[in-house]
Amino acid sequence: VKMKNGFGSRELVTTFCLCLVKLPSSVTPLPNSNWYYPSDSQWRSGGFPKFPSSATECGTRAVSHQPARGSSTGASAKIVGGSSTPYGAYPWQVEIQAYSPARRGFDHHCGGAVVGDMLVLTAAHCVTNIDRPDHLRLVVGKHSLRGKDKHERAYRPQRIIVHPEFRIDGPHSNDIALIKVKASSEAGIDFNQFVQPICLPDSEEGVNEGAWCTVTGWGAQKPGDEKSLASTLRAASVPLLSQSTCRQQDVYGGREQNILDSMLCAGLLEGGVDACGGDSGGPLACQHSGRFVLAGVVSWGDGCAQKNRPGVYTRVASFTPWIQSTMTRLGLS
Repeated sequence: VKMKNGFGSRELVTTFCLCLVKLPSSVTPLPNSNWYYPSDSQWRSGGFPKFPSSATECGTRAVSHQPARGSSTGASAKIVGGSSTPYGAYPWQVEIQAYSPARRGFDHHCGGAVVGDMLVLTAAHCVTNIDRPDHLRLVVGKHSLRGKDKHERAYRPQRIIVHPEFRIDGPHSNDIALIKVKASSEAGIDFNQFVQPICLPDSEEGVNEGAWCTVTGWGAQKPGDEKSLASTLRAASVPLLSQSTCRQQDVYGGREQNILDSMLCAGLLEGGVDACGGDSGGPLACQHSGRFVLAGVVSWGDGCAQKNRPGVYTRVASFTPWIQSTMTRLGLS
């Protein structure tokens, strides 16, 4: 099983679940350091998810794009093998770069999603092996990996908050983290046509088995080949699978990591369409009532685009209470 973060040792796809999970019930104040790891004893029971407050409308875009619903036997809009997107079609997409001591510069590391004017959401496994917060860079308005885009802007993290139960229920469980942006002004991230926040789910309505959603990223187009990162942002349409399907013995049943209610599977059982290395932490966006909602976060999977091995995503609806309480502690709500 690989984590899909683009570094061969850890390729991961995330899932999102449509149910509530146990969350910390007591929280200590944020420490002075830039990292926050709550103790295992802190638990919180959450209420129902709600949309976050934002200075701009969430989940909207000025540039339309609909990836084809592909299959393994035809031309597909998968990230593995891929379909390019027009600039601005996924304005909530974040490229997370990590510092490379060997190169003395920043390289592509993971994906993320803008969920507020000071907040980026990603997978926990994307940030836990980073030595220092300033070894990450958050790039919004990004389309091309090979050049600088007109509306591209890079931010440094101010704080990184990993979910307190990351890996408690298995090696890929509770794979979610928040990054507070270090902004030069109180306005935070500068929103425009090419940079917009995506909505957080306030219910599981519209995120049902069989619904087609879109996963985006710059990840590998050939499984196992880190050098095959996409030159421009790509998108794939993937159907949501039921928990019972994902838990079948010939899919992900009987493994070290159970498919938890806080995970979601998406993809074609026949294979051919999937996120891959370098896509970790990126958004799985579902359209509901005219807006795009962050249904899942790319987390893990067994290879990329293989038969009976759909992508597994962190189910964001399960964690929205934790997101909201964290935003409150950070003074962002």
